[in-house]
Amino acid sequence: MDITNNYDFVLQENPQPDHPYFLHDYLVGEGERYFCAKLLKKQKVRALIFVVLKADGRAISLNNAPFGGLWAEKKISSDSLQYLVSELLQALKGLGADHFRVVQPPSTYDENNPLVHYVLKSQGFQLEGILLHHFLEDRKFIKGFIHAKISKHKKKVKKLQCTVEASSIKTFNFLKDIKRWRSQRGHEYNVQEENLIQQVSAYPDRYFLVSLYQNEQAAAHALCVKLTPNSLYYYLPAINPSLQQAYTGEGLLFEVIRLGESLGVDFIDLGSSDLDGQPNHNLIRYKMKNANNAGNKFIWNLKL
Repeated sequence: MDITNNYDFVLQENPQPDHPYFLHDYLVGEGERYFCAKLLKKQKVRALIFVVLKADGRAISLNNAPFGGLWAEKKISSDSLQYLVSELLQALKGLGADHFRVVQPPSTYDENNPLVHYVLKSQGFQLEGILLHHFLEDRKFIKGFIHAKISKHKKKVKKLQCTVEASSIKTFNFLKDIKRWRSQRGHEYNVQEENLIQQVSAYPDRYFLVSLYQNEQAAAHALCVKLTPNSLYYYLPAINPSLQQAYTGEGLLFEVIRLGESLGVDFIDLGSSDLDGQPNHNLIRYKMKNANNAGNKFIWNLKL
């Protein structure tokens, strides 16, 4: 069967995103071009991918975001997905790209991922990296998890003499705290603050801050993001080294889970567990205790 008889490939520059993953609404930087490649069948979108093309010839899906990657309808054929990738590679070459990097989200976000990985590999992509994410999935499980632990949690937070705040973003002073705390621990701080502030301003209903305070002094923060309408991403946690106690980190995470439950999300992404590019085994063990699923984020690279 000639796939081109049933499908159309479309490449749009400066697209107007209409997709649940709101970070597709990308702020184009100097020297960059932004595209959306779509696979259409009878004018209906069956699969798509957003790509940033940088001035140096690198194409990335997606820049300054946890991931980008291919998103497809549930029942999509392997040959149609391969057609999309093949046509996109030819188009990127024509635009002057010499490398293409795809960061594919864990399968919790898109159940077509096994097929996507297979197709990318068949098109010559090389696996550059894998990041392990842990998840709390299913509203009923999340509600039961909170119910089972809430009483002990409240007692431990009271013993810490901590108060809790969970709300939308009102100021960005917490970023100074997180940057300082990470610096004191010798950890990286890779936040693109200007981009983050613009995203929060454009999508205030997608960002939340959970904080613990001890005697009115910040003890911990976690920035949380609804990357999709049915999910919550535990993005940027940090603890004040001078106020850290045994339960501070676990208490912060529990409050994030409570936030997710109050927002009615289907799953909470606890994020990856690498520290400065290496596995953080203590963090992995800690997340395993609180999660009921895990998945990998794959980073693919192709020299064009």
